[in-house]
Amino acid sequence: MKILLDSRQMKQCDKNTIDYFGVPSLVLMERAALGVAEEIERYFPEHKEKVLCVCGQGNNGGDGLAIGRILWQRGYHVTIVMIPGKGRLSEETRTQAEILKRYGIEIWNDIPEGFFDVTVDALFGIGLTRELEGIYREVIEAMNQMPGMKIAVDLPSGIQADTGQVMGIGFRADLTVTFAFSKRGLLLYPGAEYAGRVLLKDIGIDEHSFLEENPQVYYMEPWDLKMVPFRRPYSNKGSYGKVLTVAGRKNMAGAAFLSGKASYVTGAGLVRLLTEEENRVILQQLLPEAVLTTYEEKESLSEFLPEALNQADVIVAGPGLGMGERAELLIETILKQAEVPVILDADGLNVVAEHLEWLREAKGPVVVTPHLGEMERLTKKGIFEIQKELLQTAQEFALEYNVICVLKDARTITALPDGKIYVNVSGNNGMATAGSGDVLTGILAGLAAQGMELCQAAPVGVYLHGAAGDSQRRYKGTYGMTAQDLLTGIGEVLREQEIERIGEGN
Repeated sequence: MKILLDSRQMKQCDKNTIDYFGVPSLVLMERAALGVAEEIERYFPEHKEKVLCVCGQGNNGGDGLAIGRILWQRGYHVTIVMIPGKGRLSEETRTQAEILKRYGIEIWNDIPEGFFDVTVDALFGIGLTRELEGIYREVIEAMNQMPGMKIAVDLPSGIQADTGQVMGIGFRADLTVTFAFSKRGLLLYPGAEYAGRVLLKDIGIDEHSFLEENPQVYYMEPWDLKMVPFRRPYSNKGSYGKVLTVAGRKNMAGAAFLSGKASYVTGAGLVRLLTEEENRVILQQLLPEAVLTTYEEKESLSEFLPEALNQADVIVAGPGLGMGERAELLIETILKQAEVPVILDADGLNVVAEHLEWLREAKGPVVVTPHLGEMERLTKKGIFEIQKELLQTAQEFALEYNVICVLKDARTITALPDGKIYVNVSGNNGMATAGSGDVLTGILAGLAAQGMELCQAAPVGVYLHGAAGDSQRRYKGTYGMTAQDLLTGIGEVLREQEIERIGEGN
């Protein structure tokens, strides 16, 4: 996994590197500029292209001046523009401007007419805190309309570094070259859409620069799938855990199937589906591997629930369950009696939204997996407010109710009750389809059933869910992808991991 910083943390790391470790600021700036110049050379190795560098007055602008100089020295046709502003040049940017002057490189005040193969945005970086208007808005509009490749330095100008929100207008980059650590605004939408492909460059700032402040926000990588429990040669179905899936009222058998099947293909040893009698035939056909426990609408919970709870290693509650008195009794009983992990989704969350005290009274650990609409019901916040504060909303809920909160969106946020947060970067828009969330609950349950700690199972499971979608995108595209395709994708991703482990001798 990798660290994800906000603007304050990144600035502090930069300051610690300079003040505590004694690395000169200009050295960091030169390394950043070299990193961007190397990428331009990678795309345009002939050194004949026309490059436009648009610079601001802060250190991001200093990066842009240095980028222009380096490319000029390597034979590119470079035009450097510094947009006049009300503030003063930073000390480092002034130094870079003086260096250009000695080389005889002209700095323009306006963007000249003509074609450029590459436009480099070095206006603002991570320090922007206000809406862009006036000359800056006009400049970014002009840059966005230019043909050719567009590259942002550290962060596209106009994108808020902490939230990814657009501050009036944003530079639309094909590539963003960022430094030391990735920034939240590059991964969160809509900033992620403006950033294009994000490339992380080492400039000499590393984890030593945190000093005593440890980061709390991370994102997973393919390597982290190695945390999925290894399957032992000498084992049986009991070795990989029992999942109880309480799901699917009449005409909602699909949710029970998708969740239960996902637990199986993730590696669970046994799945029991607890559902209404009307679903028996269809579920026996769809998922014959599952053990079925069915109940009639008027049947007492005491006749079927205690035994099911006692035999489970992890419980999924809610997919397709419906609302009403029976659903409330099921959810309340599960939360107050089950000592094993409980994963609440869909109608399980809708029930709990009216009885939030049940989360505090839960006997075992709980994972909640709301989408934005369900989170609105749980928190009474508006969806737009939640979207603007995804990390904060998930973290606050996790801390308040001592649960793991998996807040589902284009970038799903997993917040742990110890304050740690994971931003998921796998997945694609083909997964925006009915049943995708049911598959996720099954994955989480399958990992937990195999003995994976919930604090790992939740973020790893979310990443696996997205990776399954990315795997299927190669075959199905995004228009035709269904939740059942994700089941195939899970198996493919885990098979690749297994092959790698065998190759590594594990």
